[in-house]
Amino acid sequence: GGGGGGGAVSEGGGGGGGSGGGESPMSLLAREGEKELQAALQKVQADMESQGCSHEEIGSQLASVRESHAAYMRQQRQMLQEREEVYKEAIAEGLTPEAAKARVQACAQWQQQMQRLQAKHQAAMQKTHHEAEAAGVSTAEIKRRLEAQRRLQQAEAEAWQQKMRARQQAASEAAEKGQSAAEVEKAVKAVTRAQDAAWAEREAALLAAEGVARREAAEAARQLADASLSPDIRRILLARVRIGGLSARPDLNGREGVAKMWVVEKSRFAVLVDGQGAKAAEQLLLKAANLTVLQPAGGGGGGSGAAAEEEEPP
Repeated sequence: GGGGGGGAVSEGGGGGGGSGGGESPMSLLAREGEKELQAALQKVQADMESQGCSHEEIGSQLASVRESHAAYMRQQRQMLQEREEVYKEAIAEGLTPEAAKARVQACAQWQQQMQRLQAKHQAAMQKTHHEAEAAGVSTAEIKRRLEAQRRLQQAEAEAWQQKMRARQQAASEAAEKGQSAAEVEKAVKAVTRAQDAAWAEREAALLAAEGVARREAAEAARQLADASLSPDIRRILLARVRIGGLSARPDLNGREGVAKMWVVEKSRFAVLVDGQGAKAAEQLLLKAANLTVLQPAGGGGGGSGAAAEEEEPP
């Protein structure tokens, strides 16, 4: 459904009338968008008919194309509105129409970069899902991996936006000091390098944490299938649990979490305790006696542990 539409609009983006004999940018966007939609629908229908698809299959696919194109057009309208606001604000600040259009062009470039980042993230999510399915991991692990990927992407988007703001601030400060274009560019590049280095460090930490999480999940899955472990251990493994009976850490009593793995050498479960209000999530080694099963790994009802014992820090 969505192609590279809206390019003609971005040329005059926001400055008032575009092309087409005084036609407004929004009207031009709608007209071009409808033309793209009809071309896409015709192509999809022709392709599917040549493949011998049924009327129901064709109708379903055409509806999907319309839905995707509608979402694409909503995004394009929002982007156009943003560019129009940028132009109006620039004029209100006293900038010349030429300077205002230059700011609009910068906004359009920012929007295009954000679209590329979103496309990259969408492809990464699909790859993560396909790789997890091919590896034969559990549904819960697929969900966990996708959520981890979302967190990584959110962090990258935030870092990218922070970099753009820092670049704009560096350029503005250099220009206010009366520096030359070369000096302004140098200042912007320095800020860009610093921001890129900061993101690379954070990304490496997030990927390392995900690597640990995947290894732990693989070990837990292996343990869950290990018939040599007692049924009581396997019943708690990967279950959602409630903590109770701790005297050294009474603040944990009543908190919930997930028994991520059985640590054989410690005869304890590695439990990831949920965050609660101001209390951050934390991982501890706890005895089975201190855990009440709320929901087993495979779903279903819960059970309880035995008498209270002490917890041991990891």
